[in-house]
Amino acid sequence: MREPAFSDTWYEVFGRPDPEITAREVAFLLEVLPPPPATVLDAPCGSGRHAIALLRQGYEVTGVDIEPRVIAAAQMAGVAAHELDMQSLRDLPGRFDAVICMWASFGWFDEATNAEVFAQLADKIQTGGVFVLDVFDPTWFRAHQGPHTIERRRHLVAEHKHVDGSRLHTTLDYADGSRDEFDWQLYEPSELAGLGEGAGLRCELACADFDLDAAPHGEVARMQLVFRRH
Repeated sequence: MREPAFSDTWYEVFGRPDPEITAREVAFLLEVLPPPPATVLDAPCGSGRHAIALLRQGYEVTGVDIEPRVIAAAQMAGVAAHELDMQSLRDLPGRFDAVICMWASFGWFDEATNAEVFAQLADKIQTGGVFVLDVFDPTWFRAHQGPHTIERRRHLVAEHKHVDGSRLHTTLDYADGSRDEFDWQLYEPSELAGLGEGAGLRCELACADFDLDAAPHGEVARMQLVFRRH
């Protein structure tokens, strides 16, 4: 099973979040990561918006992503970015003081494969190191199913979301007639904590909206969990 393919239209519409969004997410990371010059693995790193910001803060950052067309920007900024499937992280040498998996990039596969990917992410963390996982909050998506219209970068996109059991299915229909289809496995915080325990990690924090003091409550789409290796 491969990671999902994102269309050129998706990258044009959604692939460049506003700088204010990145700044808020990076501020959160600076609160929970070990201080620089700690080593950080960003998996997947995309174009490197988090990795580049952390590099500028003095971190030593490595990135992996399956899409060579997007990692070039990270490489040009000085990030050691590698073309690599999330399912093949054991092919990347070394361990890190921290691993980050941002922007709901965990959960693409079936449950067994997701657990294996989680274990590989965990295996890249040094003893005492930190794992930051930014994922969808299932409570929010169960309450926000159905169609709606997204207007972004002068594009109108018809989005339809529905939850079937523990899977979130999303279709994006663009004005040019093209479509993207995605689905994710949704996880409760307790389920992710259980995956962590099985991989030698202790969940130290579960929060929402990149706010250390806000517990996941179903009012925003994503939640963040911070684990530490025993």
